[in-house]
Amino acid sequence: MRILLLRSGAAGSEDAPPGDVTVLHTHAVTPRAEGIAEALAFDTDGATLVVSSKETISFLLPLFRSRFGQMLAVGEGTAALLRRVITGGSDPGRRAGTSTSSGADAASIVVPGIPGAAGVIHFLRESPAAAGMRILWPHGSDAAPEPFEEIRRLGISLVAPVVYEKRPFARSEMNPSILSDFRAGRFAAVAVGSTAGLDGLLAALDVPAASLPPLRWGVLGPETAKAVTARGLPPPLVPAHARLSELLDLLRKEIR
Repeated sequence: MRILLLRSGAAGSEDAPPGDVTVLHTHAVTPRAEGIAEALAFDTDGATLVVSSKETISFLLPLFRSRFGQMLAVGEGTAALLRRVITGGSDPGRRAGTSTSSGADAASIVVPGIPGAAGVIHFLRESPAAAGMRILWPHGSDAAPEPFEEIRRLGISLVAPVVYEKRPFARSEMNPSILSDFRAGRFAAVAVGSTAGLDGLLAALDVPAASLPPLRWGVLGPETAKAVTARGLPPPLVPAHARLSELLDLLRKEIR
């Protein structure tokens, strides 16, 4: 049985998926020049960088020329991609083997124990030095504002520029054969990376949640899990760590 993986970005912009996984791209992603300029003007000395998406890594990280004091990676998968870029590996936005002088150090990457923005906020609340911290959190146009407001209420100086735009594909722009296979019940599970991707799929299908074929849903964190159930779908599986590979393995065990 196959797994449907919801992704942002254009087809061909990332590594090939495993053989039992079909990728449906739900959004177009493009860099926002003014947001990138704001991020690059930030004083990195002693500051903290929060990285919560592969798009931030692709569009922004290689452009930094000075180091941050610390980096917070939202999820183990994001941290792994960060380490690959920092140590000269490949990422979705660069040629394999090229190096980067980005403001990063693999040893300085911290992964909060709780996935998502909630993990970043919990980490900052527990940090004795939070009140004096300066944080840069680049993000996409679809990011919810509440986490940024909560961080500022902690007395932290936060700069949070929008460095890329996410535009949802219209139904006509999505792969019609994948949507047809979904309606026909040819997928046993769906791996959801973000609420935006989930909403893109549901909008393209244009049917009530109760009418969808029976299958297992999986997400990378508790915030997306709440979004799944809020839309009338069954409670999803959540891996112990926010890694896509771990989520796919968890779904495979469920649908065997």
